[in-house]
Amino acid sequence: MVKPFDNQHKTITLEHQCDPLLLATTLINADFCHNYVVYEHHNEWAIGINKLACLTVDNQGTIVDFFGNTLKPEHGLICDAIYHATQALPWDRWRLFGRVDFEFSHFAHKIPQKDDLHTLLELFIAQHDIRITANRLVIRTTNDSILPIIRETIDKTKNSVPTNTTTAKLTQDDIIKNDNIRHNYQKIVESAVNDIRDNNYKKVILSRVATLPRSIDMCRSFILGRLNNTPARSFMLKLGEHEAFGFSPETVLEVDKQGYLSTQPLAGTRLLPSDPVEAERLKYELTTDPKEIAEHATSVKLAVEELEQVCNEKTVCVTEFMEVYQRGSVQHLASRVVGQLKHGKSAWNAFKILFPAITASGIPKREAIEAISRFEHTTRGLYSGSILIADHDGFFDAALVLRAAYKHQSKSRLQAGAGVISLSSPTREWQETCEKMSCVLDHLIFEDQLTTIDSLTSPQTQETLV
Repeated sequence: MVKPFDNQHKTITLEHQCDPLLLATTLINADFCHNYVVYEHHNEWAIGINKLACLTVDNQGTIVDFFGNTLKPEHGLICDAIYHATQALPWDRWRLFGRVDFEFSHFAHKIPQKDDLHTLLELFIAQHDIRITANRLVIRTTNDSILPIIRETIDKTKNSVPTNTTTAKLTQDDIIKNDNIRHNYQKIVESAVNDIRDNNYKKVILSRVATLPRSIDMCRSFILGRLNNTPARSFMLKLGEHEAFGFSPETVLEVDKQGYLSTQPLAGTRLLPSDPVEAERLKYELTTDPKEIAEHATSVKLAVEELEQVCNEKTVCVTEFMEVYQRGSVQHLASRVVGQLKHGKSAWNAFKILFPAITASGIPKREAIEAISRFEHTTRGLYSGSILIADHDGFFDAALVLRAAYKHQSKSRLQAGAGVISLSSPTREWQETCEKMSCVLDHLIFEDQLTTIDSLTSPQTQETLV
């Protein structure tokens, strides 16, 4: 019997004249596609389709590696064990696709897990590893019988581009069932502010969930949302019964082949309206607001301290500071911190230190994560976790999962949070969650709308908004 790891990938390169967004989303709807991760980065759409071999970590810290071996390392050594498992992979020029839940961070900070047994981290080698750039598609596959389907997909999407369409969109009022939701969120923000003033911690990001009354059409919503967002990374996944897509505003960790790494904290938010005069006014307000500046500066300071733990001395520096980045319906203060990995350290060592992102947890991280566990009634799961790709040569790219939609079976939800510090106002933090949620909410298409909306594709002569 041929084992999965006995199969080596064949590489085929095809030229195309398709919009990469449409080509990627059409491919994942092909009959051969059962599970997938789509990850847009650096002008490339990386797609991992179907699991050839998989590594998982459950919330008890048990690892099942790519060969089915069960490992039980000390919680502080889980990322080291993952790295060593990847180094034993037998495939040539492998690429890993993966997702990491927020609660994976509990291991590094020795915080108890509170849910029933389930998987917190999943990495897989794809049976079909597809990489799409502007005019080229590279397929690495263990089964080249899919090539006719891919060629047919290229022909199908040729000379089409994604376009905006009018949808009967939900509003914030549609997903806020009663005033108790607002009241309860503002109450926990007030409690956190009191904790901070008592010096229990300096900052915490508190989130809220919005359960949607209708089931999202994930693929069409992703296309429409991508047209109207300006993410650092975008992603879409279907792994088992769990589906998600999102427009990540920042990366948790980027590592290149030479071991240079960076992280990109975004903290401080204002609405980005269509009126340029109002947008500029809010930008000025953002860059001069003491609360936003203090929140951002403390986040950057911690990012520097974290990188210093895994980088060569004196290589850590801030290359961007308090720039304003536009991310869909909002604008953020943004900085970038960079460094060079120490000899003997891997991207997984850096990921352990940086995950979860400061801007999704708080300062200090351990105390903030504990506060999140107390204040938020359910585990976060993928929200504020990470989607990542990692290559054999040391390249590693992990996006922060925010501005996303989630679907389990037919139940769809959104989730958004706000950074709470001593200067926070519960009313303003509630409003910030609404503004962030709009990045996705305003562009959703629902399964029962399919016969009432226009096509999402149009002839090449029309202008694309990407």
